[in-house]
Amino acid sequence: MNGRLGHHRSGIRMSFDRVLKPILTEFKARQPMRAKSLIITLFGDVVSQHEKEIWLGSVSEALRDLGISDRLVRTSVFRLVSEGWLDGGREGRRSFYRFSAFGSQEYQRAAQRIYSITSDPWRGRWQLFFPTDVPDTLRDDLRRSLHWLGFRAISPGAYARPGGDLGSVRDLLDEFSLEKGVIVMDGVSSPVTSKNELKRTVNKHWELDKLAEDYALLIKRFRPLSQVLEKGSSPAPAEAFLARLLLIHDYRRILLRDTPLPDDLLPSRWSGTIAKHLVGALYRQLTAPSLLYIRERLMNQRGPLPSPNRLFFERFADQGDC
Repeated sequence: MNGRLGHHRSGIRMSFDRVLKPILTEFKARQPMRAKSLIITLFGDVVSQHEKEIWLGSVSEALRDLGISDRLVRTSVFRLVSEGWLDGGREGRRSFYRFSAFGSQEYQRAAQRIYSITSDPWRGRWQLFFPTDVPDTLRDDLRRSLHWLGFRAISPGAYARPGGDLGSVRDLLDEFSLEKGVIVMDGVSSPVTSKNELKRTVNKHWELDKLAEDYALLIKRFRPLSQVLEKGSSPAPAEAFLARLLLIHDYRRILLRDTPLPDDLLPSRWSGTIAKHLVGALYRQLTAPSLLYIRERLMNQRGPLPSPNRLFFERFADQGDC
């Protein structure tokens, strides 16, 4: 940890340092590092809200205290460009990057789940998706996108999700140019199917036991930060920024494997619900000081990153005062 985060503090401020330090240490020890995933989190959580573009040097600045070297940043950004996630440009000797149309669309799909607390009531309806003739070159990407939308393969060649809106499926088919080769159906849980059987099926195919462990670990890791902030701790802007970035990064990694499920199909006191409210509360606690860091330290072609757009302040706005 460099001088910005490591210099001596006393009193309340020191308590936040003590809680944040093991979180940073644990992140740096993760193998493999998965810097590309962290950079996607940076672009989605931060850059997309501040005129959508950032200088490559600022990407390195933002990630340096997380043990990501300048060389690894450059390599990871170049790979994200080649994979279609980012678009780049140059002005003189400086390179600037933003989400590509594909990257923005993929992260926006995630953002709808990351930054919202509320969920629609479930009325026992299911959406079924059958890829009957999808090109092999599209199958892996289609499966990943179906997972983001909440579908799971409940039998070979059959995907299902509880509830679901037709608009998101239409967008998915448009994205993959699948005018044929797919059958979509709506269904409803029959009275002859027991609620316990539905829960057992959901627990198996949505892997709730493993998700519960991951959510419990996230709660254990980040709840102490919220607690010290509630007691009056005032983190430095850089500390708040790193805490916010890791909070969303770890939460997003779990959501990659999770899906919004109705309460009727979840265990009682579902750890995912507890984690969701913790993330929302802590994110709002960290917002103001993290924005100071962003405006003071990160740059685009115009200079320091500007204030975030209006939609940024609607993140977790449906959480209330929990």
